[in-house]
Amino acid sequence: MPQLLRLALLFSAVVLVMQTGCSSSRTAEMDLTEVEGTVTVRGNEPFTAVMLQTNEDNWYILDLTPEQRSGLVNPSVQRVRGSVYLGDWNGRPFTHMKVAQIERVMR
Repeated sequence: MPQLLRLALLFSAVVLVMQTGCSSSRTAEMDLTEVEGTVTVRGNEPFTAVMLQTNEDNWYILDLTPEQRSGLVNPSVQRVRGSVYLGDWNGRPFTHMKVAQIERVMR
């Protein structure tokens, strides 16, 4: 195979791989879930967890930054946006949410 043809095939393969990877990437915005519910602190020190309970009785352990936690009122109704993942609490599987945004809902 001539050298120029090899380079052209290699270049085409690299471009194809790059386009496939770029077209399938998802933004972080698509992975965010928004829920609203009552936020309380559960458990005993030092094993407490900030939890949100929705009206549909879904529960989430909120993974908050120290700044987000310091402004929290217990109990309160909050609207939370974040990434949901499966973690554990007290040795059992439990839904967690890495909080990107939290705001108090005044009713």
